[in-house]
Amino acid sequence: MSKKSKNGFSKILDYAGEYRGKHVKAIVLIFLSVLVEIAPYLLSYDIIVRLVEGGNITVAYLIVIAVAIAFSIWLKTSLLAAGLDASHEVAFDTLMGMRIKFARKMSTLPLGKIQEKGSGSYKKNFVEDIDQLESLLAHMIPEGIPYLLSPLVVFIVLFILDWRMALLSMGSIPFGVIAMGLMMASGMKKMGDYYRSEERMNKTIVEYINGMEVIKIFNRVTSSFKKYKDSIEDYRDFTLAWYKESWTYMAIYSAVLPCTIILLLPVGLHFYLAGTLSLATFLFSLLIALSIGVPLVKLVEFFPNIPNLKFKIAELEKTFEGEELVAVEKNVEPKNFSITYDDVSFAYDKVDVIKNVSFSVEENSVTAIVGESGSGKSTLAKLLVHFWDIDKGAIKIGGVEIREMSFERLMSYVSYVSQDTFLFDIPIIENIRIGRPEASDEEVIEAAKAAGCHEFILNTSHGYQTRAGDSGNKLSGGEKQRLTIARAILKDAPIIILDEATSSTDPENEDQIQAALNSLIQGKTLIVIAHRLSTIVEADKILLMDAGILLEQGTHEQLLAQSGKYEQLWNAHAESIQWHIDVKEAPRV
Repeated sequence: MSKKSKNGFSKILDYAGEYRGKHVKAIVLIFLSVLVEIAPYLLSYDIIVRLVEGGNITVAYLIVIAVAIAFSIWLKTSLLAAGLDASHEVAFDTLMGMRIKFARKMSTLPLGKIQEKGSGSYKKNFVEDIDQLESLLAHMIPEGIPYLLSPLVVFIVLFILDWRMALLSMGSIPFGVIAMGLMMASGMKKMGDYYRSEERMNKTIVEYINGMEVIKIFNRVTSSFKKYKDSIEDYRDFTLAWYKESWTYMAIYSAVLPCTIILLLPVGLHFYLAGTLSLATFLFSLLIALSIGVPLVKLVEFFPNIPNLKFKIAELEKTFEGEELVAVEKNVEPKNFSITYDDVSFAYDKVDVIKNVSFSVEENSVTAIVGESGSGKSTLAKLLVHFWDIDKGAIKIGGVEIREMSFERLMSYVSYVSQDTFLFDIPIIENIRIGRPEASDEEVIEAAKAAGCHEFILNTSHGYQTRAGDSGNKLSGGEKQRLTIARAILKDAPIIILDEATSSTDPENEDQIQAALNSLIQGKTLIVIAHRLSTIVEADKILLMDAGILLEQGTHEQLLAQSGKYEQLWNAHAESIQWHIDVKEAPRV
């Protein structure tokens, strides 16, 4: 059976893989503990029969029975503890394996798809959704199967003894099952709305916290807090209404289901008085029926978790079954580090973004890509680092198509520096060392000096050992940008992509970052995505993109002479540089 044809629970059991032996061990131990739990009822039955029939009851007999009951309780507890230990080992080993598989899967997914879905969604999958499966692996399966089997054993014994007693002992089950079924049916209808309400609340909370500075500066506390408060209250009201409806059903099945003698006692007594049932059989049926009340309740309590777990499993499977990037390592070395785009087309969400684009980039040259916002210039660069698979054509480095390289090998050839910086909450020296993990401290410091980072790093509280904070929040935007350039300098890849790396920095930082970039690009094949045309007038080649189409290519002078579109962009840029605000002197009072 293929994995796609299996249901969610079978897939999760597949992930348990090598740990299935422990799972079987857990089920057997817990099943034995449930069976041993019946022993005190049987021993009590023997005492009652002796009392009723006038049998001999001695002190020694009572001591033996008491010891046997105590031993059965101890044995039941020990077996249950050993079973739960085994089941939890299986659960956490499996969750570990799933997280490793999840991380490996993410490394093969298109980076563009990962950005589209968002880090918050993957974090929820990786942490919360996988955590939820612990209850399935550690409790529902190893406990649920024994709780199902032990009542079946009891019912079989009763059917052998007296089929009427067996049917009567099942009298509480229909009431419990109906109540549980109604609760689950209601839950299935509400689950989608519940998760949407939770998602809205989480999104609003994150937005409110992240935007606190803007909210305070522009005095939007009242309106923003109202949105935040409303989302939480909507979630609370929806959840409480759902819970209140469920409490009625829970009260019914919790009270009725364990009462397995609800019909057995009165009807069985009638049979006994009518002379069609022996007292011993009647008493035995009562006691053994009472022993399955707890397993029945615990079994039914797992049912409401099933829809929730199915939902979680389905969410995880969307990632596990996601379409991977095409990358077949052929171990063919590029002849050089020139780049070729050959009739490349790419559609994003069925919308054409890049349309039949062809151009070449010479080794050790500077090529700039310009165009209006949405023209496809950044997408063109991201295709080179395999953010997505192209739909048509080929992208080659030194004559080797990038789909014929592993992602690791491709990235050893390319450094990608964008305006979106990210630092981990680890020491600054380790943030830079990400560029080349085997680099020595001295090499990291040299890269930092080349990127213009050394001075401000030494001025931090612990120098190179200062932690950058969550997403680098202890540093300014310009400082973070220079650290990412230091990473790229340390990596020393032969191809550099600069994706508007200075677009959001202030003039002071831009000069420092530009100096750092000059250290980075020496002797490299460089592709620059630029919005400030004055910074790329010396480029060896400029590509003009418009709505995903390569309109023109040439030097700055050639494009000014032959392309009205480029001239229009250049004039607009020149006007923006000359633009200023006249500030009149305020009148004296």
